[in-house]
Amino acid sequence: MPNFKYLAINSEGIKQKGLIFAETSEIANYQLKEKNLTPIKLQSRKSGFGLFKFSEKKLSLSDLSLLTRQLSVLSSGGVPLDKSLKVISKQASNSVMKEQSSVLATKIEEGFSLSEALKEFPKTFDNLYVALISAGETSGEFNVLLEKIADYLEKRSLVQKEVLAALIYPMVLVSIALVIVSLMLIFVVPSIISQFENLNQELPLLTRWLIGLSNFISGSGIWVLLTLITGIFFLFKLGYKEYIKNIIDDLLIKVPYLSKFLIQADLSRFLSALSIMRSNNIPIMNAVVISLRTVSNLSLQRALRINLDKIAEGKSMSSCLENISYVPPLVKQMVASGEASGSLETMLAKSSDYLDQEFHQSTKVFMGLLEPLVVLIMGVIVAAIVVAILMPLIQMNSTSLLN
Repeated sequence: MPNFKYLAINSEGIKQKGLIFAETSEIANYQLKEKNLTPIKLQSRKSGFGLFKFSEKKLSLSDLSLLTRQLSVLSSGGVPLDKSLKVISKQASNSVMKEQSSVLATKIEEGFSLSEALKEFPKTFDNLYVALISAGETSGEFNVLLEKIADYLEKRSLVQKEVLAALIYPMVLVSIALVIVSLMLIFVVPSIISQFENLNQELPLLTRWLIGLSNFISGSGIWVLLTLITGIFFLFKLGYKEYIKNIIDDLLIKVPYLSKFLIQADLSRFLSALSIMRSNNIPIMNAVVISLRTVSNLSLQRALRINLDKIAEGKSMSSCLENISYVPPLVKQMVASGEASGSLETMLAKSSDYLDQEFHQSTKVFMGLLEPLVVLIMGVIVAAIVVAILMPLIQMNSTSLLN
């Protein structure tokens, strides 16, 4: 339901601001008057139009885990949900967390459950989060489930931070190298190459390639790049985002080594989410469907969905996983063992932990190799440019000596 920010005067003549939920501004005005408030200003929180419609702001993963942890601590201490959210909103330094916590508190005061209120912010609170909160509300284990969700989000946030921290230095190196190479091709190379134009001899192949690349970049290259970026932007806005992501994901999952990291990270999230949902008695097919949305690679998600849909036909989860080559044999065995012993939820959690450890180890090794590899590749590119420039000079000197 749309919501509006308002500024109004109460019966005592004091200005008051807040949020109100209503289908239209007219209904919002009517609701304010029913509360003895005279509206001064009413503004929809959703604005924009067409391709450039402003989207709902989203909490980062680390902020969402923080909000969940704070809510878990306050709720476990016996503080009512609406008051807990107001406390979180009041002390939050993040403007998005402050606003969303305030809106959730208002919704709960109006009689909505937390799971219903969370649907106001689908980008922050996905289907998995909402389903888990709903399960906690109905099972009577709300506080326990909040703690599990906080643990799950903190683990995901930690993985995200580790990967980003490891990638920062190589990305900086690549960016600097690209800037240097681009400047050389646009400004340095043309001025040097122009001296070879009067030579009555054929230039070396590497030099001709360098001249062609330099002419392209300094000429139409920038416009081609800008056109490509603009085209991709409009394709995303026009609804082709999933189509493009499908193509990219199909390629990524076939890249040696890189696919291993993607599969480990995605499967770990999927199994962890599935474990939490099953431990709270969410039906297996509902749990699978919702947990699949934690899988970011669409090719892997598709393979899991096609095979796990057979659970509805009476097949065991372990037999469904047997047909998926992306799932490591040890994970298949752990799931089969969990089904046989009646402790599937525990084995799903252990499988997730195992994949997490494998991911951390693989990432550590990969990042250790990435930095020198980036330096080597950039060095080879710069060396190739220098050699391409020097080859005509060497060739010219050799010709002069022979004459």
